Amino acid sequence: MKRLPNRRVCLAVLATVACLALLVPLGQAVASESGSSPGAAVFEMKYRGLDAPDDPLSYRSYWGFGSGNQASAQNDPFVRAVKSRVTDCSIIENPYVPKARFSVVELKDKKPVAYYFDLNADGQVSEKEKFSPAAPAGPRFSYPYAFITSDFTLRTQDEREVPFRIMVVGYPMESDRVSFMCSPCCVLEGEATLAGTPMRLVLYANGFQGSFTDFGACSFALLPAGQASPAYLPRNTLSSLINHEGTFYRLKLQGTHARDSALRVVVEKDTAPTGQGAIDLGGKEGMKTRLSGVRIQGEKDSTIHFSVADTRPTFPTGQYRIASGYVSYGAESNSEWNVSFNGGPSFDIKAAETTRLDLGKPVLTISAIDERDRYSDNAQERTTYTKGASIYLAPQIKGKAGEVYMRFARKNAKAGNFEDVKPHFRITDSGGKQVASGDMEYG
Repeated sequence: MKRLPNRRVCLAVLATVACLALLVPLGQAVASESGSSPGAAVFEMKYRGLDAPDDPLSYRSYWGFGSGNQASAQNDPFVRAVKSRVTDCSIIENPYVPKARFSVVELKDKKPVAYYFDLNADGQVSEKEKFSPAAPAGPRFSYPYAFITSDFTLRTQDEREVPFRIMVVGYPMESDRVSFMCSPCCVLEGEATLAGTPMRLVLYANGFQGSFTDFGACSFALLPAGQASPAYLPRNTLSSLINHEGTFYRLKLQGTHARDSALRVVVEKDTAPTGQGAIDLGGKEGMKTRLSGVRIQGEKDSTIHFSVADTRPTFPTGQYRIASGYVSYGAESNSEWNVSFNGGPSFDIKAAETTRLDLGKPVLTISAIDERDRYSDNAQERTTYTKGASIYLAPQIKGKAGEVYMRFARKNAKAGNFEDVKPHFRITDSGGKQVASGDMEYG
């Protein structure tokens, strides 16, 4: 017969383990188990569906997908099932939810009164799949119509099944038509102590693809725990390197968000030495400039994505590049105009050194090709064309470091906002006489 362990010894060991557990803070104990440093903050992430269209955690970003393939919509089993019950409706297509691609808004007197979504993707309609208008919690929600689904199962690109929730908003257009757009309506959130302060971490999905953990595509918010969320929640692009209150941290993902597993986010202080960047904005003499914000990416590490608003930012040592940014400028003040740019230079940050980055002094170049060759890989630029030719013009404005300036806007002093300035073009003949002119459109 197999001999059982001494019961008293077993109880003593269990008591000792329990006492030790009480002596170690929960976050540190989990960090130790996960192989992270003892001072790491460990956020155990939980799914949360949002119930109000103006929840402080709402995305405030909306996607419209057009009318889509109407023949496919009319033949969709779920659409047919709903249309057998309602008199008037609008069909919404969301290609990112393939198992419930088409959903339906019921209309009465041309106003939305109910939303139908195929939660279980069976092509049939039930009362659980009919949603009444969602009432905002406050007076500042800008859409007169909103609907929120209950949770359903969404399959991600890597074949995980995750809970998800969608909000549909509508706003009136001309001819009494209502236009509809969609937004994710769920987040992942968790709490832990970071640098001695209880914090709440919120992860936002990458559109409707079900992932909350794609570096560079998803976003996050880091907030004091136990405090009411502000009306506007500042969010940042999800990155493996983040800056919180002037200190850099490394963010690591452990596990996965799925039905049968949990996601853990470990945040630990970055120990790399630091250096500085010096971003100089060159312009005409006397021009006043201000860097409104720059998005930084890792040159080799594609998981690094963060923003800086300082012309003398500090970085941990490593290789980075400027991905995009905004510049404000003017002759009298640095707030008369603003412009966005993409594709800045790469740079190295070395310990206790300053790396200079010279931007600005943009130069305009214009390429002209035959309209028929617009999508050809071998299109040839030319400077002269025969009368009546259809020409495709492509202006490009590049700065000293190769950054491409995209969209210029001038401040409207009366309204207090910025308005896009359309590029104007002139085409002349060989004698300098104008033969064509016009304004170019963005997009």
